[in-house]
Amino acid sequence: MDALSMNAVHLTINNRKILSNLSMNVPQGDAVTIMGPNGAGKTTLLKVALGLVKPTSGELYFFGKKGLSKESQKLLGYIPQNLGLVNELSVYSNVMMGALRRMPRWRSITGMYPKDLVDDTYSLMYDLKISHLKDIKIKKLSGGEKQRVAIARTLIQKPLIILADEMTASLDFKAAVTVMEIFSEIKKKMKITLLMTHHNPDIARLYSDNVLIMMNGRIEKNIPANEITADTIGGLYEP
Repeated sequence: MDALSMNAVHLTINNRKILSNLSMNVPQGDAVTIMGPNGAGKTTLLKVALGLVKPTSGELYFFGKKGLSKESQKLLGYIPQNLGLVNELSVYSNVMMGALRRMPRWRSITGMYPKDLVDDTYSLMYDLKISHLKDIKIKKLSGGEKQRVAIARTLIQKPLIILADEMTASLDFKAAVTVMEIFSEIKKKMKITLLMTHHNPDIARLYSDNVLIMMNGRIEKNIPANEITADTIGGLYEP
């Protein structure tokens, strides 16, 4: 079964076509990377899937059910390119922010978090190798550490699908590999489906099942990730 699919999605804003007859699918449990030049519509595709942008026409399906309901929205986690962390708060507080929809508002205001949530948070921080940083403010962390905090904040929501926009774009290759290795292990353990955008062909090849090549607002090619290399990716951008 596909965790997420789009069928003939169009999006026009101010008479400009952003997405054009876009169709794609992400099999449940897979990691799929979208690659393409700037302006191809990659981030917009993610926003449509998240329900942040409503398409002009077309259909979305989540686990075989048509449309984005309140229930299906709860299945989605999002890691934006800017991460959206609060610099003046600690690692622990930032991770907890991801769990707001799992508890009553009064608990978040008072800081009286339920034990199972606290246990989940410490377990995730341990798995992501950031538990020793729990009391450190975000502004004092390295880029790779911030990325792992953002992943933990998303995972604490217990999503079935994670959409990530250029999640390692600000990191050098070594740091990006470290983050993706840890994330990939947790993804497998939690049986999460991943859809991410990326420009680095090596990251796409190592940590994806398939790569979707996007051009001019539509998916032009679907390629097995093991066929992606730095030498060939230039030609793959041509429809």
